[in-house]
Amino acid sequence: MADIPTSTSLQDLLAEELPKDVPFTFYHYSTPPTKSPTLYSAPPHLKPERTFCESQFLAVSIIPKNGTGSGKTEELLVLAIEVLIYTTKHLTTIFVSKADSTGYLAKLDLGRSQAGSPLKAICGTFVSWLARERQRQGKKLVVSLFARAQDQYLFPASIENKDKHVLDDRGLVKWWCKVLDPLVQEYAIEAEKKSFTVQLAGSEASGASNGALIKTACTAKGHLVIPGFDPYDILRYVPPPSSPTESRRWVASHPLLEIAPHPGAPPRCLVPHFPDDPKSRYLDELDEELPDRGSDAMTQEGGTPSRSNGQWKSIKSLDQFWEMMAFRQECSSGRIVGFIWVVIKPPPLSIPEEDETEPSQSQSQSQSQSQSQSFSQNESQESATTTALGSPPRRRLKQKKSRRRKVNTETGPIPLIIPRIKSTTSNLSIASNGPTSASSKLPAESTIYFTWPFHTRGRLLFSARDYNRAHEILLQQNFATPAATARSTKRWKDEVSVLGGVDNWSWTVVGKKEGRAASGVDATRPLVTTVIGVRKKRKPDTVEASQENADEGVKVLGDGLVRKKAKMEDAAGPANNGANTLPAGLVRKKPKT
Repeated sequence: MADIPTSTSLQDLLAEELPKDVPFTFYHYSTPPTKSPTLYSAPPHLKPERTFCESQFLAVSIIPKNGTGSGKTEELLVLAIEVLIYTTKHLTTIFVSKADSTGYLAKLDLGRSQAGSPLKAICGTFVSWLARERQRQGKKLVVSLFARAQDQYLFPASIENKDKHVLDDRGLVKWWCKVLDPLVQEYAIEAEKKSFTVQLAGSEASGASNGALIKTACTAKGHLVIPGFDPYDILRYVPPPSSPTESRRWVASHPLLEIAPHPGAPPRCLVPHFPDDPKSRYLDELDEELPDRGSDAMTQEGGTPSRSNGQWKSIKSLDQFWEMMAFRQECSSGRIVGFIWVVIKPPPLSIPEEDETEPSQSQSQSQSQSQSQSFSQNESQESATTTALGSPPRRRLKQKKSRRRKVNTETGPIPLIIPRIKSTTSNLSIASNGPTSASSKLPAESTIYFTWPFHTRGRLLFSARDYNRAHEILLQQNFATPAATARSTKRWKDEVSVLGGVDNWSWTVVGKKEGRAASGVDATRPLVTTVIGVRKKRKPDTVEASQENADEGVKVLGDGLVRKKAKMEDAAGPANNGANTLPAGLVRKKPKT
């Protein structure tokens, strides 16, 4: 589990999880890592941590079997997911920003046993693939998201489609936990925390074994927090362990103290600031309590006022922060909001890693001093050799700046002036099919702050401006009906192609996953189970009696299968002084006159 193969492409991984012989068309574009506001606010008197952000967008379309009603076989978008990747020197955070479906997957007429859940498989495979490919040696990786049920996120008017199945808040939290559970299962179980005495005994035992280092594997653990819920109630929403003896892979707590850059900082420095997140909106309101809110230190993203210690007046700890989150409008309006994390920890390094920082000022000064000393030594040696030969030492002459001849623009022929072309531009929208001239404008593939391999980029590589433009184009479409969805899919696909400067930027995947249909049952037909009543088990003596009567040729039911009518004498009970008494269940009629 420590060394997970990363050579498998996204296309192959998706083909293994999608239904057999069913084609799906994918559209994938992304942005290069660029500087972004820090996720965690810096403690007082410290600078914000340098942070880079990269956006990934994946859309899926199908071609329905029966068409869209217009007689043409046109594509229909069925799913879209947006992922933001934040990287610093010590942490990689994969934040699932949005995911939405249109409900037109039902046009494929897939049976339950054959289809399974293609949307769940695509989302889980895409996020797990990004987590494996973007994992850096010795650095923690976190997959984070918040589950909040809404009618539509990315496809306007798709809620009008009657085939769209919108999960409620509780079902959505369970759904995302099931999506991320295979990612947790790929890694080893995190060892339980031991006491100091046990750790000390273990270190002495390891030292006695000639300093042999035990290589451990990467570990993963899932975390879930639902504001206002007890831990025991939260565990009902996470996948249970595979066996009773196995420890839980999911816990009802948050990992903010483990992943924050400064665990001992105030609470405002421990909660990440994601876009369009309920926690971020609460953080902004609490920051109003800090002094010098409008100072220069606060205008800088992630800064802390110099006169403040970074503490809020109302919230003093993380536990109090989550307790107050339960009373926020997003969490107390009758719906629950689940905050989910998957923390992947690397194995401890056998050799302590050196601090990979940029050359400091002292180092640069020492290098300049050594260079000047070496230069003076060479110059002294050079002067000594020249004096030994009897020639005077050479003097250094100042090089005069070359003056360009002024062009006469008053008389004579008009000179040809070549227009100046910018060497850099903000438009990085290129097709990432191969190396191009625009690749020189892109950042390095791997630095101490991030890594983005070539095969993990989208088919189109957009700048932040064009990426937002492609997002706005999708939000301006209409997905209410199949015909409108077909037109919107084509319009979005064509306009994004113009932004990227290519004609075709899609790729198709044909599923290979076998269905679980039973023998003699049509796989395309949904399974319907109807319970009419409860069938009781017959007694042995009743069965024997019915078999004996069947052998004699007389069709007589057994005693246990016939309901006998109670006799009047038994129902009436004992006589009361010779008088006939009606039972309690019978009604005495009035005699006729």
